[in-house]
Amino acid sequence: MTILITGATGLVGRALTQSLLAQGTQVRVITRRPHRVLEAFSAYSSQVLAFEWHPRTEPFPPEALEGVERVVHLMGEPIYGPANREQRQRVIASRRRATKRIAETLGRQKIHLILASSASVYGFGAGPPVGESSAVRPPKDKLALALLGCEEEAEEIAANGSTVTAVRFGMVIAPGGFPEQLRRLHASGFTWRSPHQDAVIPAVDIADVIAVLGWLVRARRVAGPLHVVAPEPLRSADLKALLEEAVPRRLRVALPRLALRRSIGALADVVHSRQQVVPQRLLEYGYQFERPNPLDSLHAVLAGRDMPPVEPSEPPTALHQAHHAQGRSLIGSVLQRAERA
Repeated sequence: MTILITGATGLVGRALTQSLLAQGTQVRVITRRPHRVLEAFSAYSSQVLAFEWHPRTEPFPPEALEGVERVVHLMGEPIYGPANREQRQRVIASRRRATKRIAETLGRQKIHLILASSASVYGFGAGPPVGESSAVRPPKDKLALALLGCEEEAEEIAANGSTVTAVRFGMVIAPGGFPEQLRRLHASGFTWRSPHQDAVIPAVDIADVIAVLGWLVRARRVAGPLHVVAPEPLRSADLKALLEEAVPRRLRVALPRLALRRSIGALADVVHSRQQVVPQRLLEYGYQFERPNPLDSLHAVLAGRDMPPVEPSEPPTALHQAHHAQGRSLIGSVLQRAERA
């Protein structure tokens, strides 16, 4: 099997590429800097082929698709960061432009496209828990609109028989990932005001991110949106308390939401969001989360501890029907807990 990955040097891309190479998969990488990819994965030089691509000025290189069965599109400017207008425009443009060029190229052949999206497509307001079957209300947030636009752009290739999976990630908990920006904020003497008791953050351990992507690559074609978030909600108040314990200071200023947004961008909306995102389809497929409670992962990351390695799990398609029934039952309990909260 040959897999094409864009964004292989990012947080998720690097971990996914490393995992696939370790399993003997042939990987092709689309990148702006091929030398960085070859250096990063030099131990697997016989399995990696890198293609240079600059989405802003060049069409997608069609030769990179020869013999490829699945494309994992992770390339794009990081979503969360300082909220100045220039940075926000770069984030939106990078994702729209790259997705459009890939869709134009893939429109001429049948393939499985796995597109990185975000649970932020639902906006940051209040409402009942949302699964993949929930209707997406048109958000007011420009970033959420741009992410939905990318999903719609990619979905157009389904007309030729291709499969498109829009993977809506929660905040990816990992060293160097979430909650590093918030940890730095606390270390500098700031925090956010006490959130509403219903404020929850969609989050997921990077081990489950890689496990789910690995399943999508190896096992089956799942069309439509897929929520990659932990089944246990991460309450904003719990995260705030954990950070205050992990980064002690005598005095810390609680910033209002607008001032917080200037410092950490859309993360200011994330920590105040009251919209719980549920991994409905993964639970229905019988996927068993390796690290279902985000607080356990956060404790380990903030303490600088390495979590035990996760062995590749059996794909959900190989699980017994009893697991599927168990998954449906778990969805019901997750939704009930959320509605009672």
